[in-house]
Amino acid sequence: MTDLKNYTIKNITNEKLWNDALSKFSDANVYQSWNFSKYAQNEKRIQHIAFYKSDELRGLAAVRIRTAPFIKRGIAYILRGPVWQKATGETPNKVLFELLDLLRQEYVIKRKFLLRIKPHIFSDVNPQIASFKQYGFRQVKSIPVYKTLILYLNDDLEEIRQNFKPRWRNYLNQAERNNLKIESGSSSELFKTYIKLHEQMHERKKFKEYVDVNGMYKMNNHLDKDFKLQIFIAYKDDQPLSGLVGTTIGDTSIYLLGASNKKGLKLRGSYLLQWEMIKWSKQMNCHRYDLGGIDPEHNPGVYKFKLGISKQEITGIGTYETFNSRLTKLIVSLGEFIKRIHFT
Repeated sequence: MTDLKNYTIKNITNEKLWNDALSKFSDANVYQSWNFSKYAQNEKRIQHIAFYKSDELRGLAAVRIRTAPFIKRGIAYILRGPVWQKATGETPNKVLFELLDLLRQEYVIKRKFLLRIKPHIFSDVNPQIASFKQYGFRQVKSIPVYKTLILYLNDDLEEIRQNFKPRWRNYLNQAERNNLKIESGSSSELFKTYIKLHEQMHERKKFKEYVDVNGMYKMNNHLDKDFKLQIFIAYKDDQPLSGLVGTTIGDTSIYLLGASNKKGLKLRGSYLLQWEMIKWSKQMNCHRYDLGGIDPEHNPGVYKFKLGISKQEITGIGTYETFNSRLTKLIVSLGEFIKRIHFT
């Protein structure tokens, strides 16, 4: 186990300090940004924790805290964290395991919480999960494992394009011949244009919403300029047809949101916007492009669309939790059951 005497855990209360620290890690992501939990998911209590060893910054974790009323028991939850891979080079897995032990000592042993972590670790880069069990964690099998398709961005753009499926590449060629105008940026006005397209798509398809689009809009308004989301809108005759929202924090860009109206579908606007996002990801020095999750069974159309870009399927390593008190586990389970009933 980790020798805690060598470590200092600091609660960061300054947004600029957090942003400066986050930019030092290649596994930084929007889910660990200062404002994601607060605005995109309406969390009330978030702690921004920095880990130091002999004054060297070793990692960061944005921790969401939920407790039962009048009881100092509850859950500490980390989404896509902690971050621990330094942008200046490879960080050994040992650092991650040290942070897991530190988090357990702080939130489970000291504060009596249930600690749950959904790491930003995927099957293509860090498949080692056995050490989670060494530190008292077990996989929460009731929470689905994240599945996605990854496009590696090491090749030049022409080679990347040639590796698209022929039909997908043909649709991209059609979109380019349709003379669509592309506007991109991170402004609130551009995001509002995307939201209108999203609402039109939702009205047409009546799908279940898993992302709070308006929450993402609020979050983007509060993100540091270096971390803001990138929005792409395709127009024809000054009318918006298709939109895409992505993030390029760290070494992996992520496709977050996409929408098209009926004319956008006809003119293949989404194909052109994906190509714009890929080019932007290369420009921002990202090495991988996460196509934003797949569900072949329940959403086969979107899966087929993404499969035209890349057939490299990967998974997250899952969600893990640890606790020392059956009472704490019971309180958390009861709270989650009530929440499910309330929102069903």
